[in-house]
Amino acid sequence: MENKIITEESLVALREGIKPYLDEKRYRHTLAVEREAARLGEIYLPEKITSLRAAALLHDITKKCDFEKQLQYCREFGIIISEYDIQSPKTFHARTAAALISADFPCFATEDIVSGVRWHTTGHDKMTTFEAIVYLADYIEDTRTFPDCITLRRFFWDGIVAGRDKDKLIYETMIMSFDMTMKNLIEEKAPIDTDT
Repeated sequence: MENKIITEESLVALREGIKPYLDEKRYRHTLAVEREAARLGEIYLPEKITSLRAAALLHDITKKCDFEKQLQYCREFGIIISEYDIQSPKTFHARTAAALISADFPCFATEDIVSGVRWHTTGHDKMTTFEAIVYLADYIEDTRTFPDCITLRRFFWDGIVAGRDKDKLIYETMIMSFDMTMKNLIEEKAPIDTDT
């Protein structure tokens, strides 16, 4: 995947282009993730803010698809799924959305954007800073009202305001987010994705 120049105009067009893929609530969330990704990008990757915003806009483009449609996308794009994956259908949209970018939004199909979308739900070992920003932006954007989201948002932004080491802070915030996610999955008796 080649590097592509993402302009403000292309982001405006993308914002319109994703509307058919999202319901109204998910669209509002997506715009909030875009804002949060830009804020985080200013701290960690100022040279990649437009790409972070694009990844944020694209991260949930297959979220409203039902299970059968997710499986259809998996077949169509050659996404290999296991019996274990079938037990975690909420994670499919990250893979299918990442694959759909090349087909439906090819001018945004960069390595960073595709991997940011791919890993925004489960995370994985040795995440890049770009991937971590997309993941965190989705988790802590300011319209999220779940207690864990509020706690994590406060932890991160209070640390920034206090002048904590930003690299240590993002690492600790990511660890806290995975702890919260796994605790919730255990309480729900739901499987924990192996990448998480």
